[in-house]
Amino acid sequence: MKKLSLLFAIIIGSVLIAGITFFLTQPKSHGPQAIEGVMDLRHHSFHDNTPIKLDGEWEFIPNHLVDGKAFDSYQSYLVNVPSAWTKYTIDGQQIPVFESGTYRLKVLIDDTEDILGIKTSNIRMSNALYINGKRIGHSGEPAEDSSYIPHNTPYTAYFSPDKKELELIVHVANFDYAPGGGIISSIFLGDQSSIAKLREGAIFYDLITLAGFLTMFIYFFGSYLYSKFGIEQLYFSIFCFASGVYTLTHGEKLLLDFINISYAPFQKMQMISSIAVGLFILLYFYRALIKHMNRLVVKVFCAIGTLLMLVALLPTSINSLFQNINSLYVFANIVYIFYVQIIAIYKRATGVMYLTLSSLAILLYFIVATLNTNINLELSALPPLLPFICLTMLSLYISHRFADSYLEKGKLTEALIRVDKLKDEFLAKTSHEFQTPLHGIIGISQSMLKDNSLPISADEQKEKVSLIFNIAERLSYLVNDLLDFSKLKENELTLRMASVDLYAITHMTVEVLSYTISKNVKIYNHIERGTFVQADENRLRQILYNLIHNAVKYTNEGKIDITCYEKQSFLVIEVKDTGCGIAPENLKTIFNPFQQFNYSIGGSGLGLHITKELVERQGGKIFVDSIVGQGATFSFKLRKGQPTNEELPSMPIQTYQHPFLTFPHIVEKIGKKKILIVDDDAVNLKVLIDILTQENYSIIAIDNGNHVFEYLTQQPSIDLLILDIMMPTISGYEICQQVRQHYTSTELPILMLTAAVRPEDMIAAFQSGANDFLHKPLDATELMTRVRNLLLLKESAETAVKMETAFLQAQIKPHFIYNVLNSILSLSYLDLDKSRAMITDFATFLRNSFAFENANSLVPLEKELSLIEAYVNIHRTRYPEQLEFNICMDEPIQCLIPPLLLQPLVENALLHGLKVRKEVSELLLVIRQEEHMVIFQLIDNGIGISSELLRQIQNGEKTASQGIGILNISKRLKKFDNATIHFDSHENKGTTVEIRFPIITL
Repeated sequence: MKKLSLLFAIIIGSVLIAGITFFLTQPKSHGPQAIEGVMDLRHHSFHDNTPIKLDGEWEFIPNHLVDGKAFDSYQSYLVNVPSAWTKYTIDGQQIPVFESGTYRLKVLIDDTEDILGIKTSNIRMSNALYINGKRIGHSGEPAEDSSYIPHNTPYTAYFSPDKKELELIVHVANFDYAPGGGIISSIFLGDQSSIAKLREGAIFYDLITLAGFLTMFIYFFGSYLYSKFGIEQLYFSIFCFASGVYTLTHGEKLLLDFINISYAPFQKMQMISSIAVGLFILLYFYRALIKHMNRLVVKVFCAIGTLLMLVALLPTSINSLFQNINSLYVFANIVYIFYVQIIAIYKRATGVMYLTLSSLAILLYFIVATLNTNINLELSALPPLLPFICLTMLSLYISHRFADSYLEKGKLTEALIRVDKLKDEFLAKTSHEFQTPLHGIIGISQSMLKDNSLPISADEQKEKVSLIFNIAERLSYLVNDLLDFSKLKENELTLRMASVDLYAITHMTVEVLSYTISKNVKIYNHIERGTFVQADENRLRQILYNLIHNAVKYTNEGKIDITCYEKQSFLVIEVKDTGCGIAPENLKTIFNPFQQFNYSIGGSGLGLHITKELVERQGGKIFVDSIVGQGATFSFKLRKGQPTNEELPSMPIQTYQHPFLTFPHIVEKIGKKKILIVDDDAVNLKVLIDILTQENYSIIAIDNGNHVFEYLTQQPSIDLLILDIMMPTISGYEICQQVRQHYTSTELPILMLTAAVRPEDMIAAFQSGANDFLHKPLDATELMTRVRNLLLLKESAETAVKMETAFLQAQIKPHFIYNVLNSILSLSYLDLDKSRAMITDFATFLRNSFAFENANSLVPLEKELSLIEAYVNIHRTRYPEQLEFNICMDEPIQCLIPPLLLQPLVENALLHGLKVRKEVSELLLVIRQEEHMVIFQLIDNGIGISSELLRQIQNGEKTASQGIGILNISKRLKKFDNATIHFDSHENKGTTVEIRFPIITL
């Protein structure tokens, strides 16, 4: 609001300056005036007097060029001169823009002996001047149609009056200039000396102005060519050159005295030079005050200026329509420059007052030049001091900058001397920090290489390697701290401030550190989800990592609590430990660089100093409070942030709109591998989608981690999960851990993405269940290679499952065949019918067991039941009256199921659950339909399953007793929507196995 008020005040001030300038330079009206086409100068002496302006009422004949003899034969009208004829109203109609006409004024004089002179300034766009019928001057060749020759050049003519009444006839024509023609500026009449002085004064003004601008052009352009330093010098030299061209093409138009060119290119030079003045003065100040200029505004002004220059190349009838726009463009540039300069003055920028005064001189010159183009005002109305004022102010500005630079160099020299002394101390401390761990590594390595007296045990070897690792890790921390310390000192640390999820950052940091803690210390994150702060994401992680790692280092046993609370517009984050604490006398110096105390445990003494610098550079503050023996609390505050995404309610999946994506974003490729991508950043998702789509993968992209399991349930055919670690509401670590509770690393590979670069992040990702890890920004080739490898891993695992199924189908134990054949042989002597029935059942069992064309194909339910009945009948025949088996199905269900879905469970019940019972075993298979699901329940009254074995089966763990059958069934069921298997068992009471499978029709 303050900036808008300032801009408004500058505009008002500029308008006032323009008004005052116009008032001060407005021609005085107390001289003689023409009345009804006659000016009476009989009582005026031309000797030693200034020339008379022939202003007032002239006679005017539109659309005709006539001489004095024929003038009275045409209808004439009284008009005010000077003014454009577009302001005339004749017979109720305005005169057209493109027109010709004749002006006449009668001047009455007393003295006819003197030589008189007449001077013109601005008569658009061609004219011829006659005195008493004699042509004494012209610019261009006027005509009554467009065949005229345009040119608008001031000229001076001299004549000797032959009578006391001068008839002044002016022929004017304009068929090109869109603002209109006419006598725009006053015509002067005087004796020979006064007119000559008037002409010489105007030329002198233009030459002085030209000399000033050309001097500045040569100085700044030469300076730029010499040093090639500071492109603002080039911009200002071009501004001076454009101002010089503007001076040569306006006023007395001196350029035509040196070069004889036609009107069309001359008029284009006029317009282009005026636009270039505004454009390059803006570019100069943009470079000189770059910290205060708005880059977007400057780009817009540059684009408009370039467009206006291109328009100036069009024919005059078109480009002259933009004359007022050109003036407005230059005025807007100067107003914006004033606005920025006042802001720079307020912020105490070096030498900006000189720039402001130079801008004021430019503004005054621009106002006079604009008024000269549009109304009766001469460029020489103001003293020719403006270019020199501008030059003087800019010289003082440059001198001020050089002086400041010299003083700054002196200060830097003194600072370098101090830093040089500190450097020696720094090198001594750093050398010591490097020397100690290096000596440790060398000593331990030598002891391992030279100790040949006794063989080194594995534990001793592990202990020594662990020591080497810890020492090397300490060196790595030291190097990282030194790099950050160097960046902070050189102000090379770039911060990318944004609204960051504090919970997610803290959770990820805690997860990383939790995996590396080797002592009895627990870390608790009490920060609520949905808490945001304004910070640089990576640097906030570094702050939290330093503080929490420091707390862990000085806490041998206990806990570390991380909390936050709101205080005004800030969030205060606390890291509280139960460690040894900090002595009161050390609290004031604990954040100093290289600060270490007697009880310090390793480190360089830079960690807390870097943490303090990072907090303060993000607009916050850090505090410490401690009681020796009870622990320490480090707290820092940062500005509150706003959530980047609204937290979604727990409900069916919704659709979210982004500028270029709609979520969920699905790219369906039939028969191709399917990848689920999860990232809260729409730009990252777009990049991943574009890369993976080129490889012909099916893509499902979502921007909310809470929806991962909904899609895994709805889309069981997903082959790969690509997961971003940093997401609001839930982190990638949490999602990965939850996914691994249901899917193994081969069933659903996970590729995790993060912008973090610490090795601890990679360790935490792998330990939470990720298969691979990739840093941002992503390399397309590396991404596609890793995705391809993970998909091959899953494909290999699926092939193994298929082979398990095939093996399961072909699995017939030799002693089973031997026992069945012996039973058939025995029955052939005792009961021929039973023998034949057993042969039929055995043949059915063998035929179904060897029918494994495709391990993943579906078979009719009747075929699976036929296999089960064949197997049970064989078992019944071998052990008569030991088994009661029934299939309970109210009505036939026509559906498809995976092969060997039920038979291995029946076989397992007969061999493990029922075989050891002495009483009659009961086995019941219940099949029913519920909506779109078919339910299979296999109920037995066997010995049951122990709680430990039942837990292993439920978790999908392979056991020594169960073989591959049940595990294989569990794996295959995961490929179908909502398919599940559940075990319920009680020891010595029996077991119930329930399978829920979606109905798939034939």
